[in-house]
Amino acid sequence: MNQEYSAAFLWQTTWGEYRELDGGGWEAVWRITFRPGGGSPQENVEILDDPSIGFRSFLRSGAGVEPAAELVVISREPSMSAVNYPATYSSFRIVNDEVAEIQQIQGLVRDWYPPFR
Repeated sequence: MNQEYSAAFLWQTTWGEYRELDGGGWEAVWRITFRPGGGSPQENVEILDDPSIGFRSFLRSGAGVEPAAELVVISREPSMSAVNYPATYSSFRIVNDEVAEIQQIQGLVRDWYPPFR
């Protein structure tokens, strides 16, 4: 059985901008753009809180012309630690399903990111 894997299935994504916080922990900020006409939040919205892994995310409303916001993730482990992946991707899904339909994440098509693949 010949199962070739094509490079066409690889999409290079960009992680949100991250930094270590002075008091400990990490912050990652993801730029989210919503589909036109679908609305966007006018105030901050709590998205996910998982104390078992030290993870919390909220949507910070955007003030720009386009319908946009920032998904802010505060975590105990470094932002790119694998322990944060499932909760981060769950946050994307919650934003998409309960706030407004996502068009782009970090300027890239949302379908390049889990859970949309």
